[in-house]
Amino acid sequence: MKKNDFAIFLVYLAMMGLALLVGLVWVRPILMDYGNAINSRMPFVVLVLLSIVGAVILNAVILELGHLLGAKVGKYRVRSCIILGIGTKTKNGKKKFGLHAFDGLTGETKLAPKDVETSSLTGVIGFPLLFLLVEVVAMVVLISVGQSLIISTDKSFAWMQIVGIIVIGVGGMIFLYDYFPATLDSVTDGCLMMITGKNVNRIAYNNMLLAEEAAENGTELPEVPVYEEVTDFTYRLNLVSVYNAIKKGNYREAIRILDLSISTEKGLSQSLIRDARAMKLSLLLGRVETINEGKALYNDLDDETKKYIGTLSTIPSVRCYLLISGLVEESESEANYAIDKVDKAIKSAEKFAVEEEKKLVEEDVALVSKAHPGWNLYPLSWNQKVDGEMGSHKDGEKK
Repeated sequence: MKKNDFAIFLVYLAMMGLALLVGLVWVRPILMDYGNAINSRMPFVVLVLLSIVGAVILNAVILELGHLLGAKVGKYRVRSCIILGIGTKTKNGKKKFGLHAFDGLTGETKLAPKDVETSSLTGVIGFPLLFLLVEVVAMVVLISVGQSLIISTDKSFAWMQIVGIIVIGVGGMIFLYDYFPATLDSVTDGCLMMITGKNVNRIAYNNMLLAEEAAENGTELPEVPVYEEVTDFTYRLNLVSVYNAIKKGNYREAIRILDLSISTEKGLSQSLIRDARAMKLSLLLGRVETINEGKALYNDLDDETKKYIGTLSTIPSVRCYLLISGLVEESESEANYAIDKVDKAIKSAEKFAVEEEKKLVEEDVALVSKAHPGWNLYPLSWNQKVDGEMGSHKDGEKK
């Protein structure tokens, strides 16, 4: 299980625990005491279901509204704002309202800085929490009013307590996810709170947003500074410079930037260091003029990096595995095994890297195919069509 997968497992486990706590400790006793009275107004099952749906919608809205207000205060442009699949996306200056896919639990707000030096995420992170506090206060008032009415007027007003408790509980679950201090399905506010505390990371993140915007619009990636001090966050931004160098055919410059990560002794996750090694090795093996240098580097690789490449968890590791299988170990089945993993791996690539990675994969497959013209290598999905749709092939089996 990867670190990211374990973090997702933990946060969903915590959310489930909170849901059980709210349901068994607070909602269930109220239903046991006042269920019959509540049923006189509305079946309590319907009440609970409507409360949950309403709570999800309400908390999704206040979360993204907080992001929008924070963006305005922090001097950001809003690229997209989607709540539960409905919202607006901006591409090449044109806004499109409708149904959109999104990364995250209930919604997504994408931003671009007006100025990488001065744009600040403080409001983007803080306003949703402020709105949550207002919501909690309002629900506590609703619960208190309901309790007073139960005592003085009618026990059926217990519905107010149930609604208030469920809204707070669902809000707690959603905000637990969004402020969990790790990257989950997307970069969470909790993760941003940790990494952008340093000014160097804040500016790096703003540059990253500009790179993502350029990738979405199909324009040139911006020139960004290369960070000599490599952290888990500045590593991502250095990748922008790596892919810019690759696009220009300046592979030595790309390798120089990757070496900054490879030589980092602390402050950078081992998985990212190994990914940098895999990318460096793939660049050396993937160029005819440097293939011998790549083979020598492969022979000197430590066992942990070789195991990492064997996981095929990132697109650089997949390309590296393909080239090792095709040009070093000369195994057709293993080369096809790597090609079979391309589509899954490329989905996890940085958005600004996807198109360049596709080109690199094509070049690597062509190089292996040229070295072994008799091999029957799998076709790449984006290069074939079947009945007007993207083609597919049978899953390769690792032998």
